[in-house]
Amino acid sequence: MESQKVQVLMSTYNGERFLREQIESILNQSWKNLDILIRDDGSRDQTREILKDYSEKYSNVYIFLEENCGVARSFFELLKKSDADYVAFCDQDDIWMEQKIEAAVVKLSQKQGPVLYCSNKILTDSAGNPMNQQDNKKRNPGFGNAAVECICTGCTAVMNRELADMIKKRLPDHAILHDWWSYLVACYVGTVIFDEHAYIKYRQHGQNVVGARPGFWGEVRSKAAYLKQNHGKLKAQLMDFADLYQGDSRKDALIQRILAAQDFPGRIKIMWEREIYRQSVLDEIVMRILFLINRML
Repeated sequence: MESQKVQVLMSTYNGERFLREQIESILNQSWKNLDILIRDDGSRDQTREILKDYSEKYSNVYIFLEENCGVARSFFELLKKSDADYVAFCDQDDIWMEQKIEAAVVKLSQKQGPVLYCSNKILTDSAGNPMNQQDNKKRNPGFGNAAVECICTGCTAVMNRELADMIKKRLPDHAILHDWWSYLVACYVGTVIFDEHAYIKYRQHGQNVVGARPGFWGEVRSKAAYLKQNHGKLKAQLMDFADLYQGDSRKDALIQRILAAQDFPGRIKIMWEREIYRQSVLDEIVMRILFLINRML
């Protein structure tokens, strides 16, 4: 099985602080048939110098120094360059455990068709020390969840070639993030595996594009900030998806019912829509309220 190639796709932007530790953790993976494709999204610190150093030292590190286009588009540009059996997304500031890629490939190889793997993660402080509070809840993947919530943290995501090809042939203009879009597509056309084990130290340092905060009120503030940041973007993402993917009448109709919640009759109906769901009771309540007051889309 190790004859199969894995490509790790990393997008960087002003990541000099933790970049070397992250790259080293990828190079130390137990899965050795591995390339690292790194696209720098217009960094102004020493990130590009660090990348050049690694590309000169390691024949399996490929760098693309390009202009800023934003994190989602940057990962999609990398996905277009990929051609390996399996493709993994990677942030610039985490620490991967040695078995991360191997654990994903083993599970992916047991499934047929387009498949996305994602997993739990260990929350750490900026020094890489595990936090006292961890998110170890079980996850229930499904299209009704993917339409309104992403449980696939990009840095844990690995997909097979079939799914990668599907995604890169129909790229959106308005994806909230590359991982959410990948989760949405995988739930529509194939299978999503959520591994309750964690193989990554997910560093929280105040500069994450998406991060977590400790404690109950930290969680509430994090969710509130995320919803505020993405207000208006969910509608655009779902509209793009409806344009690019059709054929499953039940899932297509669900997207249209969600989009209909922009108007008052639709908002009332969506309050009782059982096919959409978020993973926690708190999130479920908040989602229904936001739909009712027309702040979800």
